[in-house]
Amino acid sequence: MVKKKSSFFIALICPLLTCGHPARVNDCNKVKYGTFYFYPPKTNDEFVIIRDKHLQREIDYKTKDTTFWQLKWKNDCEFSLRFIRQSGPISDDEKAFYNAHVSVVQIAKVSKEYYVFKGGLDSIESRNAVSDTIWFKPRIK
Repeated sequence: MVKKKSSFFIALICPLLTCGHPARVNDCNKVKYGTFYFYPPKTNDEFVIIRDKHLQREIDYKTKDTTFWQLKWKNDCEFSLRFIRQSGPISDDEKAFYNAHVSVVQIAKVSKEYYVFKGGLDSIESRNAVSDTIWFKPRIK
């Protein structure tokens, strides 16, 4: 009977405590550089995101318009984006809005196939913050 209780303890508690192994750290390094794919919900939109050390390009798959953002990493899993320019037409009001704000992005989870982010205008805690998924490979059509 003692052996059964011990096995139960190990099976139940060990995963919670990682049984002596350090907790796995969210590997945000996988998302700092590279090409990523974004499919906003409830739309047919598709974007390719190309990120390097100080620049993020977001390419609208349908129109081929590209938006350029200055990229600054705050820490390993959080960065900000400041609007630079857009290749396609943009209204003066839209340009003024983009120039008045920064997008703040926090990486919540990194998996083998995607990462989950939370982002908002000027702050992660803003009223308009959203969470979504960015993929490492394009969607198969």
